[in-house]
Formats: sequence, C-alpha cells, structure tokens
Amino acid sequence: MALLDAAQLAEALQALDGWSGDLKAIKRTVELESFPQAIETVDRVAAVAEAMDHHPDIDIRWRTLTFVISTHSEGGVTRKDIDLAELIDAILSFEAADDADGSETAT
Repeated sequence: MALLDAAQLAEALQALDGWSGDLKAIKRTVELESFPQAIETVDRVAAVAEAMDHHPDIDIRWRTLTFVISTHSEGGVTRKDIDLAELIDAILSFEAADDADGSETAT
C-alpha cells in the first residue's frame, strides 16, 4: 500500500473529525462520559481493527482515549489508516448519539 503524500494527507485530515498528524502518523484524542464507556469504545474499535488486520495505538487515561494510526510496514500514513480513522469516527459518533438520547451503550 502506498504512502500518502502531503496533499493527500491534508485532504484526508480535513474530512476527518478531530484528527491531526503528519506523514508518519495521524492522531485523535477524545473524552467520553465515563471510564466504562471509554472501555466499551476501545472494545468496539478493537473488533473493527481486528477485522481489518490493522491496529491503532490506543492510550487510555480514565475516560480520555488517544488513537494513533500509521502503517508501520510502510513507514507512514496510507489509505488504510484513513479508512480506520473513518471507522473510529463512526464508532465515536455512535457513542455520542447514545449519550444524547440517554440510552445505555449498545454492545
């Protein structure tokens, strides 16, 4: 898989919610409502990442999660990283929607 160039990365980051980065990796930090919700989110991301066989670095600090994504085998950011970031955004949107309607998080 080919590395993204600076223009491709800039365009991709504009389309993502809250992501930043450089040609080596992209990153997003989010704060969830609670520690259990953060862990549930990590579980959902883990399932997606496992299915893709592409795994982000995840830092858990109470209810704050930081995701860092790069394609280590290529030495930087590829389309696969952007695809995973989009899926993480979808998971986070689901979590936010659950918070907004007051329902429990689905498993």
